[in-house]
Amino acid sequence: MNHIMIDIETLSRKLGAVVLSIGAVAFDPDSNRLGETFSIRLPAQEQIDKGGLVEMETVLWWMGQSLEARNAAFQGPCAPTVAHGLGKFSRFLQRVLAGNLRVWSNGPSFDSAQLQLLFDRFGVPWPVKYNADRDCRTIFELAYPGERVPVPDDGTVQHDALADAVWQARAVQACVRKLRCNTLGGCENPSSVLRTATGATHD
Repeated sequence: MNHIMIDIETLSRKLGAVVLSIGAVAFDPDSNRLGETFSIRLPAQEQIDKGGLVEMETVLWWMGQSLEARNAAFQGPCAPTVAHGLGKFSRFLQRVLAGNLRVWSNGPSFDSAQLQLLFDRFGVPWPVKYNADRDCRTIFELAYPGERVPVPDDGTVQHDALADAVWQARAVQACVRKLRCNTLGGCENPSSVLRTATGATHD
């Protein structure tokens, strides 16, 4: 699988924010298949010492989230250093050949941009080509304009980076099914289209 969905949790909405956690999952947009997952927490204070941004509004927002979401972002195992955590994430991404890697997020102007800046700040090369970014919001709007993509949360924790990445991957898969059905003139069983349609790409 060469498509990777990423999600991050931060302490600011501004570019240059402290990144609390990274979640990612490999997936196949043309089926229901999910692949390997990745999840890591990053040390916040080390980022603050290097100029990482913290907004009080975002801190207060976190205080209003569920205990499970706060624990996922602020508690539990954490990378010993930011560079160590970024290195592990880089190796996860590099399991896909650089020319074939497609990195999805919701959307790249936040998640991908924050990560690129963080990698640069800590001297870790960003392993993603300039043209690899894909935007969930675009395909969500094309498939379900004005609606939420009808993918259940299945009781997962909202604002947990990995759980959000998995939901977003499943939502992209649902959008591909919907768009395929629309293109082929409608279908009662969208999953059947995945078995019969050929020649479609998402590059």
